[in-house]
Amino acid sequence: MAPELAVRAALGERVATRALANVPLVPVPGGLSNHAWRADAGNCSYFVRLGGANAASLGVDRESECVLLEAAAEAGLSPRVHACDPRNGLMVADYVQGSPWQRTDAHEPLNVARIGAVLRKLHSMPLRAGVRGISFDRQASRLEGQLAVAGSLDPELRRIARPAFASLASRGSCVVLCHNDLHHLNILDDGERLWLVDWEYGGCGDPLFDLASFLCQHESTPAEREMLLEAYGDSPLVPALLVPAACVAFDYVQWLWYRCWVDGHLDGSGEYAARADAIARRILATRI
Repeated sequence: MAPELAVRAALGERVATRALANVPLVPVPGGLSNHAWRADAGNCSYFVRLGGANAASLGVDRESECVLLEAAAEAGLSPRVHACDPRNGLMVADYVQGSPWQRTDAHEPLNVARIGAVLRKLHSMPLRAGVRGISFDRQASRLEGQLAVAGSLDPELRRIARPAFASLASRGSCVVLCHNDLHHLNILDDGERLWLVDWEYGGCGDPLFDLASFLCQHESTPAEREMLLEAYGDSPLVPALLVPAACVAFDYVQWLWYRCWVDGHLDGSGEYAARADAIARRILATRI
């Protein structure tokens, strides 16, 4: 079934979303795995998403995502959710009248300070039952297994990454609510506040990986890293000395994810393959 037909069928199954099943759906560009649209009904605008079929193999837990979305919306960090169905990845939320950041926005000092404050608020929220635990170490092992079967695992990248995971584990358990995918396209700015969207890879985990997610995905400079830490504020949750190790570990999981996606889609020369290659070069050049 074509994505639009599938999402209309899913919308029509629920009383809360039935009114959107027959309104015009305007595609919203985004990731390669999911499909998303804007739907206008009356005076309200909604964001409608239909999850990709291979989400679970890439580490997505839809039931946990629904609980986390509700918690984030209650805290004012994410738009209000009207429907979230783990069976098919359907999610309907308020459409934010703002714009996603561009890559350059993530390097503006004021914006670095803003995202630091948002992360401090997120990490101070109480844990919520039903939100899955996230271990980047376990995620790496799972993805390594998939790549080993496909013959795509890079032993040199693994050799560099493993000491980083060991350094992070040495400080003991530290678990808070995390987003884990702070790409600029997942940060919406309405001119007054920032909204975090796309919580597919969120969960209860190490807050260092949220900072690493933002720093790595934007190739932030050392000065920008210091600005982010200053905005976040002194906290035993994020020891500055372990940020470089968190960045290596996060980059390695990124590389594994992209390689798994490429292997699964027979896309050896596309955008995701290029991203995997760039991350691999960054890991190989890293010293921690």
